[in-house]
Amino acid sequence: MISWIWTQIKKHRRKLVYGGVLIGGVYMAYRYAHKRIKEIQEKEASDCLTHARRQHHFDSNQRTCNMTVLSMVPNLREILQQLFDTESITDTLKSNPSNKLELWEELKILSVTRMVCVVYACSMMSLLVRIQLNVIGGYIYLQNNNTSTHNNEKPEGAPGQTPVRVIPKPAQEKYLSEIKHFMDKGISQLGELIKSAVKKEISSISLKERLTFHNVESCLQHIRERLETSPEISNLSSPTLQLCPYMFPPENSATQGTDEIHEGLMQETRDILESADFHIVLKTSLDRGFQKLLDLLAESYKTNLQSGDPNSSHNTEYLLGGIPMAKLIPIFNGSLYKLCSDAPNPLLQELLLLESAKTLAANVYEAFSQPTS
Repeated sequence: MISWIWTQIKKHRRKLVYGGVLIGGVYMAYRYAHKRIKEIQEKEASDCLTHARRQHHFDSNQRTCNMTVLSMVPNLREILQQLFDTESITDTLKSNPSNKLELWEELKILSVTRMVCVVYACSMMSLLVRIQLNVIGGYIYLQNNNTSTHNNEKPEGAPGQTPVRVIPKPAQEKYLSEIKHFMDKGISQLGELIKSAVKKEISSISLKERLTFHNVESCLQHIRERLETSPEISNLSSPTLQLCPYMFPPENSATQGTDEIHEGLMQETRDILESADFHIVLKTSLDRGFQKLLDLLAESYKTNLQSGDPNSSHNTEYLLGGIPMAKLIPIFNGSLYKLCSDAPNPLLQELLLLESAKTLAANVYEAFSQPTS
């Protein structure tokens, strides 16, 4: 029996060798494929977990953005009240002063300026806060998810990546405090620019002149054109580019060169604020803001001019009626307290939910939450 087996082995030796090699090769290929599949599955699971963590952190960051913007509304409202103090002029007019005509003219200019400024200020403030918090949020996520942050070494298995830049908490706070430039100086300077445009547009309108809703809409559009598409700025790549110095300290400001980390954050933010994508979103925000303002003005026209007919709720003929400028001034004044009210704020809710603003925030966060090569 043994000799027969040995004879068969010698007889089919080549077949057995080839068969053994084939079986061994199949087994090794199976082991390799199994290992690769396991690695791919682990990598996919890790990527999904990383994506989920990043998404959770991003969503949390956006909630922080919204709450921060809304918390700044009372301060913004107070600043606009002080810059364009129509209330004190109104109180003075009650005493029937000798220069009441001059005061009425001043009141007309200030009321329209304040109404326009609140739209610009809310739009610019909401976007600036969103940009700053997403720049910092991206860096914080990257720091928290990189095990080599503490010693500034490259993470294992990630050749070619530069060390993650650590942003200390004091540097974060200093960077975020740059919003003071807009609140302390920018709004005031922007207000003067808007006031100049308003004067050129409505100085010739008398207090007795009756303005229809469409007249007011046209005035607002012309004021915007003076601010965004005037000949002086026609050579700019984006009409709203001239608004950047009001939002954020320019490169030649006193803060430049004080701190390498701080200046790096400042320059990165300037680059975003000067990008075409940002100004597309800013223009969309301004369009939405002025539409909300026009909606409020239309409601005021409806209250003042629409007949008492209960069946006329959808009738828009009241928009063709005119209201004297003197009677429009209180409506313009009151827009500050409607557009810049505490939560729920109709204007900021529109601006914070704007899809293009969300996309911009996601792009900024994504750019700063990824390791650089």
